[in-house]
Amino acid sequence: MQRIPAIAERHVRDPILVLGCHIRESVLYEHARNAESEGRNAIMSGRLVPRVWTLVQNVFDTASLAILEKLNTIEELLRKPNPTPPPQSPGRHDAQTPASIPSTLSAAAPEKPIASPRRRMSIETVLSWQAFADQSPNLDLKGLLVRDDIGGQTESSLNTDFMQQTGYEDDLLQRFLDNVFIYNPVLEEAVLQQYIREVQFHGLKWDAKSCLLLLIYAHGCLSFSEDLNHPTDSMAFRQTVEFKRAEHFFEAAQKRMGLLLCRSTVVEAQCFFLAGVYLMATLRPLEAWKMFVQALTCCQAFVPEQSAGEDRESEQRLQEGIYWTCFKSELELRLELNVFDNSIWDLTYPAFYPSPPDGLKSQREVVWYYYLAEIALRRLGNRILNTFHRAAASTHHDHSQSQPTIDIDAVSGFEQQASDWLRSLPSVLNFEVTGQSPGGDLVDSLKFILDGHLLDCYEMLYWPFLTEIILHGLPSGTNNNQSQALEQLSLKSLHICVQRIHKNEHGFFARHHGTWLMLRSCTRSALVLLAARKDSVLVNLLPQDWEAAVWKVAKMLRFWRNESRDCEDRLRVIERCMHEIGRRTST
Repeated sequence: MQRIPAIAERHVRDPILVLGCHIRESVLYEHARNAESEGRNAIMSGRLVPRVWTLVQNVFDTASLAILEKLNTIEELLRKPNPTPPPQSPGRHDAQTPASIPSTLSAAAPEKPIASPRRRMSIETVLSWQAFADQSPNLDLKGLLVRDDIGGQTESSLNTDFMQQTGYEDDLLQRFLDNVFIYNPVLEEAVLQQYIREVQFHGLKWDAKSCLLLLIYAHGCLSFSEDLNHPTDSMAFRQTVEFKRAEHFFEAAQKRMGLLLCRSTVVEAQCFFLAGVYLMATLRPLEAWKMFVQALTCCQAFVPEQSAGEDRESEQRLQEGIYWTCFKSELELRLELNVFDNSIWDLTYPAFYPSPPDGLKSQREVVWYYYLAEIALRRLGNRILNTFHRAAASTHHDHSQSQPTIDIDAVSGFEQQASDWLRSLPSVLNFEVTGQSPGGDLVDSLKFILDGHLLDCYEMLYWPFLTEIILHGLPSGTNNNQSQALEQLSLKSLHICVQRIHKNEHGFFARHHGTWLMLRSCTRSALVLLAARKDSVLVNLLPQDWEAAVWKVAKMLRFWRNESRDCEDRLRVIERCMHEIGRRTST
């Protein structure tokens, strides 16, 4: 994935905008790029850092400085050296080393071993295990996701009189801000209000601004799904007027997207990103991935401007924010869809962080801290993948030589980093702090998302050891301590599966950007538990409430099965396995 030279240059020219955890990186990076003119001794001296901190203290208020200090603590903790760092391929650079940050991230396939299909962390991997050989599961995920449109309304077939209602646009905008924007701060509310006024006076046009507004209205209509009273089927919302209006807005926006392909400003990137979020919320992940890729392409083509001033700084922040949001959305979906078989392990994150806007209000401070803490956690997850899963990939060809070396120090090191990240969170976002959240439902939602990403990290960490037992049993010829360690790590993995299901239960029937990914992760956890039930070693490690957790997933899939064929197929497998287990138990 190509990195944006413009953003890299912009960060180092304006270090005041960089969060505390990356101020030193940015300064050193700029000196490294100008070594010939500045002198290499000045590069590593770090003598500009105190001046930068003085400037930061003059710009940010007390609350913002507290956030900066917290973020600096997180980054320092996450930068602790791993006991077993992954081998670096020739020509690769460590994204965490300031002096070696490249101007671009190579999009070419890295020279790294590719993980065995039976070891990848996906539903299709689990269904390929021997435990499900008699279930004839459909492993063609892309085939399951390609379908005829079930949304069904054309722009011309829908009555548009509702657009004449006073305040209708403002209501949809507010719904968008409350349900979408708050998790993806890639727009400016004042600018959106200006766009709305222009449309009210001049009408919709065939430009990016009108396209953006249509997408915002589509998201606003989708938020009405929360107003339904306990539906038993996700298709119930698709029959409502609100959903048909959402599709009307989205189709109108689609007709304008073709005109945006030859431009690469922030507005075009915002349009493609919001289109991807809409498609994710309507369970069309393949189409959503295409939109995220296009949005990221726009970001990569951003051209730096030499002009200064507040307007330019605002534009810079928007570019940074939309780039990061597109990057993480495309990456998490690419890994789940396994779109690129030959570069699945090219997971390098850019070395910089996006900059928060000036004058943050208290609520926006919490949102931006969540946004940056989420990025830090995702980077930890990628380092885990790079460390353990590449190692597993390099030895999967010959099991006689792939007896896993249980590097307890490496596992413990990552566990400590995750624990340190959690302790570094402010109390308002710490999901281990009990009691009523001071920020209400918004903060509860942010904590819920961070908790889910932390579970992702733990699942990645323990996955290789669980799959080793499932695929090959306990390794032969190893000492008793190593076998016990392998069982202990597998036990942790099974507990993570149950925790994931229980913690996500209250969101099983909610429609949003992360719905399909939640369906995938919870279904994967249920299938792993079923596979463990059929394994002679893991059956003794299953948590007591594993069966209840699996039935909860079956209920979730039953709700979504008519809207997504992959849900229907996975539901069939789970129900059949559970019924077979029930019959064996009764006899």
